[in-house]
Amino acid sequence: MGLRGDGPARGRAARAWPRRSGGLGGGLAVFGAVAAVFTATLPPSVPGGDSGELITAAHELGVAHPPGYPLFTLVAQLAITLFPFGSVAYRVNLLCGLFGAVAASLLFFTTFRLSGSYAGGILAAGVFSFSRLTWQWSIAAEVFSLNNLFVGLLMALTVHFEEAATAEERSKIAKIGAFCCGLSLCNQHTIVLYVLCIVPWILFRLLKEKELSLGSLLKLSLCCFAGLLPYTYLPISSYLNQARWTWGDQTTLLGFLTHFLREEYGTFSLAKSEIGSSMCQILLAQVTNMRTQLSFNIQALAVWANICLARKDKQNPSLVWLFTGMFCIYSLFFAWRANLDISKPLFMGVVERFWMQSNAVVAVLAGVGLAALVSESNRVLNTSGLHYLEWLSATLFVIYQIYSNFR
Repeated sequence: MGLRGDGPARGRAARAWPRRSGGLGGGLAVFGAVAAVFTATLPPSVPGGDSGELITAAHELGVAHPPGYPLFTLVAQLAITLFPFGSVAYRVNLLCGLFGAVAASLLFFTTFRLSGSYAGGILAAGVFSFSRLTWQWSIAAEVFSLNNLFVGLLMALTVHFEEAATAEERSKIAKIGAFCCGLSLCNQHTIVLYVLCIVPWILFRLLKEKELSLGSLLKLSLCCFAGLLPYTYLPISSYLNQARWTWGDQTTLLGFLTHFLREEYGTFSLAKSEIGSSMCQILLAQVTNMRTQLSFNIQALAVWANICLARKDKQNPSLVWLFTGMFCIYSLFFAWRANLDISKPLFMGVVERFWMQSNAVVAVLAGVGLAALVSESNRVLNTSGLHYLEWLSATLFVIYQIYSNFR
């Protein structure tokens, strides 16, 4: 079944092995550094936004606003129970800071696997984690840092799948990925757009290797449904009715579906009965916001990653194009359905938080682009000395992000 692909796969594994061993250590170092910064800047009490509601739901094991965020609620309750210090609010803030640090390490891991560049990985993790938006929502009791974690996790698993050397390894990674896809939907539903891009790509790769059968497809489906099991928490919590504060009644199928599909807000919209800015206005605002959050140079490096890989037969170009496609599809769909008037500061603040999901992909592409730019420059100039400039560039970008956004 896997004989036809064993030769190329074995070659990919041989090239990937140094990255596997080094990427883990670098990822742990990135986690430690980002966790230290986030922990040092945590608010000691309840931040603004939905934090108060989410903390209360976790503390009393109630149900949060649609779609319920059962995974966040359960993990936050675990953090409240296990962390032996600080107020209840501080413990959930700390948990979200750790989520943000894990997201940073996964972005480093993904970039390093794609490019083989430590500097590129640090650039991706640093510019994303210390942008104003990410930093702000990674130290508050909100669902966004957990969503960033899942974005990084799905990208890292996709790269790991591409590097798999055997059919058995590919099958194992695919099942883990299917479970994580389901689990990610127990937090923020916008990640479904990335899931809908990654899943067909994985299935196509398995089909190409002649490793996709009805039985394997059933197993992958079961793994995905297993990841959705935290949603059983909603009817259980509603039935027990022990929380002093909870949202809705999920003890009936209609009540559960109303909550799960966000019908009170509008299933495919940010708000119900709102007339918002046009699709073009939101897309333009996203590009402008991204330039503010990440800088024009990061945007240019992300574009260069695609240009360079289109011109040359580099390793894993399909992944770069897959991630670029994810970014484009997410941005277009979100701009279409984000029915809020972003000329109003309050609504702009609501909309911009969802751009973190696309910023994460751009940061990874920028890290790959930096490595590709240095590699191409070294080739043209017939030298290897430009790697020092790669490190210098990545360091300066990250330091500037911290300096610009530290409060």
